[in-house]
Amino acid sequence: MKPVNIKEQRKKEVRRLLKRQREIWKLQRDLGFIKLEKPIRHGWFKEIVITHRIEIFKNKDLIFEVYNKFENAIWARTKEKAAYKWQHQTSQHLIYKDIPTLSKKQYNKLSEGAKRLCIPFQFYSEKHKIRTRFYINIPKGAYKIKFTRAYITHRKRIDPLLESESDLIAQQLEKPQYYEIEKSYYSYKDNWGLTIGKQEKLKIKRHLKELKKHALEDIVNDTISWERN
Repeated sequence: MKPVNIKEQRKKEVRRLLKRQREIWKLQRDLGFIKLEKPIRHGWFKEIVITHRIEIFKNKDLIFEVYNKFENAIWARTKEKAAYKWQHQTSQHLIYKDIPTLSKKQYNKLSEGAKRLCIPFQFYSEKHKIRTRFYINIPKGAYKIKFTRAYITHRKRIDPLLESESDLIAQQLEKPQYYEIEKSYYSYKDNWGLTIGKQEKLKIKRHLKELKKHALEDIVNDTISWERN
């Protein structure tokens, strides 16, 4: 009979703990919320709201479609912080009319009619690449920007048994012999902090890795045919 491999046993135990941890997170999420009898004050929203004058516009359905795509409210503990966060959010992409803009991905999800309410503009990102975003051309009378009191109206259900079991699993995974194994399951290499030169080298290295999968004659023939075309 073969002796028990301690490393394999530890890996098996870590996998079991991680699986149970994910199950507990799902059970905690499915517990739902309890409605409070009396709402609790909790900060402020600065938001864009659609006014009653929207009814006079024939394209009100398209306006609502665009309105539901962008981030139309920002929360903070005080009015001053909400105003600051709003100004920071709306000034990131050369905003006009103090309204957030849409990304290209958000724009592509709109209908053809709603896309006519968006105006594209280009800007240079932090990585000196040209990016495209879209202004939202909503009629001025159809919306207003205001502060609104924020309230907590629901409280999350808590199961003490699940909470204690989750804490126990977290403590077990912090053991030195388990921590390194868990780290290996979730390890990743962060290339965001590299210089532009190193990033280019990584791209070239990836392309070379792809080329090594093909025979040299195929690569040469493809190159020659491409040059002729």
